[in-house]
Amino acid sequence: MPQLPSGRLVALTIEPALEMAKGGHAFFRAVFKVQVKSPDDIDQVVSILYHRPKEGIPDPGEPYLSGITLSAIGTERCDWSNEDIESFRQWLATDNTQQWLSTAHNDMMDAISNSKSVLPENLKGIMDDDDSGPVFNTGCAEEELPAPVIDLIANLIKRDTVQSVSFPFNNTKVWRILVEEQLRRANATGLPNQTAFPLSGPDNGLACDPTVWGGNVHIPYEGCCMGDLFVLPEWRNPYRETHSATLSTSYHYLLAQRDFGELKCAIRQDIGDGWFLYESTRPYENADMLDERLIAEFAKRNEQPHQ
Repeated sequence: MPQLPSGRLVALTIEPALEMAKGGHAFFRAVFKVQVKSPDDIDQVVSILYHRPKEGIPDPGEPYLSGITLSAIGTERCDWSNEDIESFRQWLATDNTQQWLSTAHNDMMDAISNSKSVLPENLKGIMDDDDSGPVFNTGCAEEELPAPVIDLIANLIKRDTVQSVSFPFNNTKVWRILVEEQLRRANATGLPNQTAFPLSGPDNGLACDPTVWGGNVHIPYEGCCMGDLFVLPEWRNPYRETHSATLSTSYHYLLAQRDFGELKCAIRQDIGDGWFLYESTRPYENADMLDERLIAEFAKRNEQPHQ
């Protein structure tokens, strides 16, 4: 338990996360599987403990949840001084702490493996995680795309207004481009891949394996996710564009092999070969592809002090 230069005593715990994992909390399990791919990602669910004096409890006093996880250290979510942050990071790098984090990751994986996901009745059959089929190297046929479309995607993902991409297509060339950008952002920010640049593919899996390149891609159970950039599959019929001639707020860019004509709240660009790009004219808002709201309950519980 380190004491920071400010005098604050801190400690680590995974008890809130373990409780939710062992309890089969479906939303938490879904987010955990996306965000925690290795021991290096365990900071997403490790909670920071503070201590306060309490009668009858010897120093350092009563531990309580600080409201932040390990992943918040060094971000705007953490109000520590630079001196405290540097001291804490030195402590994190020690062999004992790294061993604790490795054990914490193993404990979480065991809890996830040894418990059954508990879903509300209205979600059963939609979000069950029993499917053990492959999601990568599936043998699915490649879906060819025109070179101008591929070049456009490569350019769009460099923009600040593209923080996530939903590409429900099997095109290995595009997936290689997307993963390269994911790795670039992850290296630049120090964030896990799917936090730095969330990517989502088709629900039938991918013919390629992005993990071979070091990337991470979410494969939805059914249908497709939304992202800042959404490449529209042929089978999907977007409601707002079709029924109200308005670009949906679910994405900032819609790339489609379909012409919806001029849409409200959007700039239309003819790419060629029947493809059109619609760019929202609304102020940019992160599409939140992997839905951070799913971990809101965990975060809320994490903010509650021990009684």
